[in-house]
Amino acid sequence: MHALSSSSSSSPHPHEQLAPCFSHFKESCSHPQTFNGVCLSCAQTVGEGYGLSFNYMLEGLEFGKDEVTRLKGMNSEIVFGQRKLQLVLDLDHTLLHATDLDMLAPDDRDYLMKRESSASDGGGLFMMDGGLLLVKLRPYIRSFLREACKMYDIYICTMGNRHYAEMIAKLLDPKCEYYISSRLITCEDFKDTGKKNLDLVLGQERGVVIVDDTAEVWKDHKENLILVGKYNYFKERIRKSKNNDQKSYSERKSDESELNGALVNVLRVLKRVHELFFENPENLVWGDVRSFLAKIRRQILAGCTLFFNVGDVGPQEFPLLRRRAEELGAACTDVHDSSVTHVVSTRQATEGRRLAEQHNNFLVHPRWIYAAYYLWSRQAENDYFPL
Repeated sequence: MHALSSSSSSSPHPHEQLAPCFSHFKESCSHPQTFNGVCLSCAQTVGEGYGLSFNYMLEGLEFGKDEVTRLKGMNSEIVFGQRKLQLVLDLDHTLLHATDLDMLAPDDRDYLMKRESSASDGGGLFMMDGGLLLVKLRPYIRSFLREACKMYDIYICTMGNRHYAEMIAKLLDPKCEYYISSRLITCEDFKDTGKKNLDLVLGQERGVVIVDDTAEVWKDHKENLILVGKYNYFKERIRKSKNNDQKSYSERKSDESELNGALVNVLRVLKRVHELFFENPENLVWGDVRSFLAKIRRQILAGCTLFFNVGDVGPQEFPLLRRRAEELGAACTDVHDSSVTHVVSTRQATEGRRLAEQHNNFLVHPRWIYAAYYLWSRQAENDYFPL
């Protein structure tokens, strides 16, 4: 929902109407809203770049810093009044995987072409952009969007260009039920290459949740972020990753689980955040999704005490692994004592296994911690036994 001040005009040349009435404000006007370089309050030409560009709403529209703050507060009040929050979604590797058709191996291409869906049959594989692009939707995406939009106003924030984003928006929301097309923030809207922010989301940060597969692009908003595992469906993307021995879903002729995949778990977290935010009327004034996300995360491994076989895990990976475990609510110790519940090791034949067996601890691979972090739930230890 976007709110412009009552002084806005639908005229293509608003200054022609506004100049006679507001010329006496020119000297004191702060130029809260401008269109194509002309202030919508006083009709003075201030030039483009005076404020923050909101071209995704209307080409040539800019808001001043104070006006952005005002609109964010006003819009949050409106959204909260509807018992909704705001949700910012990434596209690539979060909601879908897209690849150029000519980058696929011939055998893989033949297999996928036979499985191509139509936009009306609810399938997940689509040929787009004149047959140049193959798009695979992440399992559960249709249900995810349908349920999420009941609790959140949805924005798309992608490093892709506007042409690509508009094409995907039509695929995700063909009936315009979720108003995604009116809230598309793309690479053309970012001043800093390689970095995303919430500047263009008309809502206070305390009411905005982000879902993305890449934490590095949200350096200023990590507390708002639900980080999900990358969705790599096509072979060529996997070949470029560090895990070169890992087969893609298309190679295995399988896919991420519809019942317990990433989006299923993200939706569960979004529902819980929404529930916590609106359970107390005072949260409309003071509530903050960032504190609720941290609270939910801390409960995942609460009660677990982890001992790391550092020499086995690796000194480079250990700091991140420990930080992730602590964010999940686990206690980490450098000394194996009676409080330890889990021994973390990459291999069976280590000192870690001896300690785990001797003290009746769980022996788990580091992937157990990462899985809990990305899926937002404690995973069965037996599924992550070291090889």
